[in-house]
Amino acid sequence: MKWMINCKEATHLVLQGEDQALSWSDRLRLRMHLAICAACPRFVRQVAVMRMAVGRWRAYRDEADGPPPAP
Repeated sequence: MKWMINCKEATHLVLQGEDQALSWSDRLRLRMHLAICAACPRFVRQVAVMRMAVGRWRAYRDEADGPPPAP
């Protein structure tokens, strides 16, 4: 297993981590890459902003819909 990954592989791991828990080796490889890369930490922050925006949109949508009508 190679320990140093490139930006494409790091991006893949960041997005995979949104869907499922990463293995300890993948987390370590990603942390090592993020420590030396200037662009990928920015991508991680952008993904976090998108996650937060989607959560707020869902809350807004559910609030706007209101409670379901009573039978």
